[in-house]
Amino acid sequence: MTTIGSVRRLVRSPRLDSAVLHAADVVAAAVFVGIYVLFVGLGADPPASGQQYYEGPAWAGWLIALAVGAPIAVRRRWPTAAWAVSCAALTAATIVHLTLEPWLPAAIILFSVGLQSAWPRALAAIGGTLAACAGSLTIAALAGRDGRAADTIGLIAYVSLISGGSWVAGAIVRERRAAAEERRRRDAERTLTDERLQIARELHDVVAHSMGLIAVQAGVANHVVEERPEAARDALRVIENTSRAALTDIRRMLGVLRTPEAEFAPAPGLDAIPALVERARAGGARIELTGRIDPRQHSDAVQLVLYRVVQEALTNVVKHSAPTSGRVLLAETGGELRVEVEDTGPPAARPDPPEGGHGLIGLRERVALYGGSLVALPRPEGGFRLVATLPVAHPDATEVRG
Repeated sequence: MTTIGSVRRLVRSPRLDSAVLHAADVVAAAVFVGIYVLFVGLGADPPASGQQYYEGPAWAGWLIALAVGAPIAVRRRWPTAAWAVSCAALTAATIVHLTLEPWLPAAIILFSVGLQSAWPRALAAIGGTLAACAGSLTIAALAGRDGRAADTIGLIAYVSLISGGSWVAGAIVRERRAAAEERRRRDAERTLTDERLQIARELHDVVAHSMGLIAVQAGVANHVVEERPEAARDALRVIENTSRAALTDIRRMLGVLRTPEAEFAPAPGLDAIPALVERARAGGARIELTGRIDPRQHSDAVQLVLYRVVQEALTNVVKHSAPTSGRVLLAETGGELRVEVEDTGPPAARPDPPEGGHGLIGLRERVALYGGSLVALPRPEGGFRLVATLPVAHPDATEVRG
């Protein structure tokens, strides 16, 4: 199995793909060098037809052949330099009548130029190719014994079409790759933003709830420390337990952030709501818990959303209205889960808390993720009321953790 796995990794490796492409370039380079060397040999014994053939020394023809084809082997690493050498050699080969083929080596290299080179260099390369092609073919035609203008113009158009098409193909692939990379970058940024928002929500849920309760109990202890020491000790005990629990939750979240392989703690769910009510009671709010939702019938993610709704609502009750009375209602009717949290308001007249806090915004986002809705409004008779509903059949999103 180890050998098979190693072979699979090798086959799927990007290095193997790169090696295959470079090997194909080397083969293509050798083929074109061989073709041009063959034309050098033909010039040594031209046929009886009036067609022009290379009549120079063999060694010069071999150097031209090498300069025409060899750059293909390095076109991926040095595209502009490879184009310059091959284009110059093709120009010389055309002028000395080595061959009048449609400049295929230049077309192959121009694909890499259009794909990799900066736009100024890429544009200069295609413009230089077309100019060199037209100029060398015109010179070759004028020097030939039976060159016809129509044939020369047709050959120039043919070479321009092949070279230009190859360059355009490289440019198109380049733009598509750039667009794909931009999409990947935006997706990565969106994922990072979503992760940051999720972390911010979790930290807010933990810190805001705990610090709200601690602040209320600290105020109680400060007022009764001299007249009612026992009540002050009770308040300090609540502060101690709440702060320890908050520190534990924060350390757990930070541990997960620092160590991706860390195990997640169980997400709080419906079974943990009574503990939230007890902490609210310890903070001075007389909260009644009514109704029940069976946790076995719902996913951990949905339970976490309901837990966070109750947590945020009770945090606001303790922070803004305690001492007060209120209730938490859990219900499952008509194919939806319903959570209601309301309080009767503070003993003294006080403006209702603003609705624009980050806590309620985060709750709306959580509930909307599961196709639900959340309404938080002041009660006409005083106090505040929060209602969240979730459809029972909404798809589970198990990645949400608390």
